[in-house]
Amino acid sequence: MIIGIDIGGTSTKLGLVDQGKVVARKSLPTTGHASADAFADALADAVGQLTTDNEPPTGIGIGAPNANQLTGIIEMAPNLPWKHDVQLARMLELRTGIPAVLGNDANAAALGEWRYGAGKGCKDLLMVTLGTGVGSGFIVNDQLVLGSHGNAGELGHTTIVIDGRDCTCGRKGCLEAYVSIRGLRQTYSELDGDPEVLKEEGVLCIAKAAQQGDTAALQTFRHAARWLAVGLANAVAVTGPERIVLFGGIARNGELLMAPLRERFRQSLLNIYHGRVDLVASALPDNDAAILGAAALTTL
Repeated sequence: MIIGIDIGGTSTKLGLVDQGKVVARKSLPTTGHASADAFADALADAVGQLTTDNEPPTGIGIGAPNANQLTGIIEMAPNLPWKHDVQLARMLELRTGIPAVLGNDANAAALGEWRYGAGKGCKDLLMVTLGTGVGSGFIVNDQLVLGSHGNAGELGHTTIVIDGRDCTCGRKGCLEAYVSIRGLRQTYSELDGDPEVLKEEGVLCIAKAAQQGDTAALQTFRHAARWLAVGLANAVAVTGPERIVLFGGIARNGELLMAPLRERFRQSLLNIYHGRVDLVASALPDNDAAILGAAALTTL
């Protein structure tokens, strides 16, 4: 039994994982706590409630933005309530007595897909999450790539447009600034899309408009496919994965993104990789993927 915890900007989800299946769940708000210590208290309480009637877990895996697996610290995450370093793995261990591993949420997603989903059986894999941000995790020769400082694998913060849009990381022209939810909404606005469409939050509003023939919405997905294809092709040239798995709200819009992306990706690939890299959607259940990924951090 392993506890998997996925920490998001607004909510935190917990799951008790048994042999690759989530058998019990809980959730709590990420925001609204007086401090990081108060959040850790609430998290420990939720772990206790989740395990009261079950076999004691052998470990806790935590996936979070800006989390460094080598140090166990969430490092000044811009989308979380605390703007300082938080030693969350240690804090949770002290409160529960259970060994805890903290890792980047995108790395956790990559591990989950590699262990249980569409990446199962691959020695070399790239997992990309498309949502509020653009996260990524690289498996190379059956090893998760962390880098010397624990921060490697940030495809979303590679430059795709020189002197381009401002990114939340402080740089300009990052892939995330163009193919995240915020990026797609900005593209739609720049294409003189209908302001009424953007009154609804998220990216589903643009997808609905595209399905109804909205020209600006259709162009928004084509532009996103072009930028993403270049980013993915660049990554392939560096690590040579046999499969790329896409996950997240934007990737769930079916052929609106995938059809132009496949064509653009083929055009952007280095010739030696033509026909040798699969581009697929996640095979994990939406509600379980992040929890399973976090739990998989304990198996490294």
